[in-house]
Amino acid sequence: MNILVPDSWLREFLKTSATTKQIREYLSLCGPSIERVSLVDGETVYEVEITTNRPDSMSIAGVAREAAAILPRFGVEAKFINDPYEMKSPAVSSKPSVEKKLHVTTDPKLNLRWMSVVISDVTVGPSPEWLTKKLEQSGIRAINNVVDITNYLMRAFGQPAHAFDYDKIGTINGVPTMTLRASKKGEKLTTLDGKTHTLPGDDIVIEDGSGTLIDLCGIMGGENSSIQEDTKTVVLFLQTYDPIHIRRTSMALAHRTDAATLFEKGLDSELVAPALIKGIELFKTLTSGVVASEIHDIYPVPYKTYVVETNRKKLDAYVGTVLPDEAITNILNSLGFKPEVTHDSVKVTVPSFRRDVTIDVDIIEEVARLHGYHTIETSLPDSEPPVTVRDPLFDFEEDIKIRLRDYGYTEIYGYSMLSDKETQIFHLDAKKLYTIANPLSQDMVYMRPTLVPSILRAISDNASNTKSLALFELSLVYLWQEKDLPREMPKLMIALSGKNGFSRLKGISEVLFDVYGIPDQACDEERSQMYVSANKTLSLGSFGYIGEVKRELLSSLGIESPVTILELDIETLIAHKHSFKRFVPIPKYPPSFEDMAFIILP
Repeated sequence: MNILVPDSWLREFLKTSATTKQIREYLSLCGPSIERVSLVDGETVYEVEITTNRPDSMSIAGVAREAAAILPRFGVEAKFINDPYEMKSPAVSSKPSVEKKLHVTTDPKLNLRWMSVVISDVTVGPSPEWLTKKLEQSGIRAINNVVDITNYLMRAFGQPAHAFDYDKIGTINGVPTMTLRASKKGEKLTTLDGKTHTLPGDDIVIEDGSGTLIDLCGIMGGENSSIQEDTKTVVLFLQTYDPIHIRRTSMALAHRTDAATLFEKGLDSELVAPALIKGIELFKTLTSGVVASEIHDIYPVPYKTYVVETNRKKLDAYVGTVLPDEAITNILNSLGFKPEVTHDSVKVTVPSFRRDVTIDVDIIEEVARLHGYHTIETSLPDSEPPVTVRDPLFDFEEDIKIRLRDYGYTEIYGYSMLSDKETQIFHLDAKKLYTIANPLSQDMVYMRPTLVPSILRAISDNASNTKSLALFELSLVYLWQEKDLPREMPKLMIALSGKNGFSRLKGISEVLFDVYGIPDQACDEERSQMYVSANKTLSLGSFGYIGEVKRELLSSLGIESPVTILELDIETLIAHKHSFKRFVPIPKYPPSFEDMAFIILP
């Protein structure tokens, strides 16, 4: 995941004299890689790549924490400041003067921690310039002060937040009610972007007192509870979820959001409270809001610290040198761990935000990267390098591709997926096609059982540029097997548009057979082919066929010129090819032939 980090925002959490160049170079060597540095409206913005296992670094504060640990390794002073985990506020324990009730029910298996608070007397309007600038420089569009506060919390701390319109939440006995549960298959929800989703089931959702779904949890809020200009009372909601559910729903619905990207990696439940405190503070400052309820905090299984241990000899062997106890202690302390270093072992107490550290090599990795991978001395291995055997299929396919290229044909790479419309055009039985569980679009729903659609699609797309095309594709098709995974078969499809295609492709088949030592396979065997005319086809036995595509099929694709195709089965070609050819020398005394006529007398 890449995030945009404005330099001035970074320095709100990082006290350092490091230059932009130093930050880019040193962080890339030992931590999150800074892919590029750009100037946006006079502000330096870092594009930072965060690895998937480090959701704690997917925020401004997270990058600052890493920088504070890394920069001193290169002699640059740096200190992590404004640590969200140290944030304190009387707002958590204060009692509201006017209480707005909210009834909350949740499922601890789906929702690891729930925190919410009602804020009244909210004035919705544009955000101040400092907030708008921060968000837009970090790649987030500013909307209004309420929504922008939730996005600020997500980018600053890596903790997504959501705001509901309190007055739009359905009630039970006059009390607005929110129930977090698993969805039922077929339930529908319209999200903030106006898209209506039919849920596959077992998705995390929130239902209000009227039984209406108002939130697709961890992905996007519901349109029916959204913040509008006339909103006066807001429910500020922060939470953590079971990451597996969020990932599965996001992929099944093909609905990717920044919140889903964070939640699916497993966030720190201990960060929810500090983020809520900051959110309340911003609501008071930017919307003139007033806390109007108790803070609901449902946290059935609080985080318990645990210890991970590694062998000291193993650590030294991986790093390639014997590090002093003090060096190891300083490295681990700077990353937030509580280390205990002895002559034989290194034990660390893992902070809540580093749950990716679970085994001994995780500790070694932390020590090694801050010590510097670039400082590890290289050495040749003592043993012989491993021997790899190249799949002969790759060499065979490469040889065919090179030959066809030299014969004047252009290779195409078609999609392996088909749309519903294409299954109808090519008369394919959808029940005997493999359906993709989470298609990226409606044009990519089924796995193709033949290469004909993709090569004809390529001809159709390019027909306006030229009337004569010579294309080929060598790729897999996916054949139906009852109650089993598809049979993946490599096929070669060659297509020619224009006249004389049949004789040219017959010549190509003869050349390929000759090259691989296979006798010509042309025969009178009648084989029914779905896409070619019966009177303009030539069977090549089990190897494939040549044929002119039916006129009506071409017309449905908008192709005016005739198209001839040659299909060959690669597995059959390989099975029958002769690797060694017999050399027949030119005769030393070539034969001489003469025509002679004789008159035989009686």
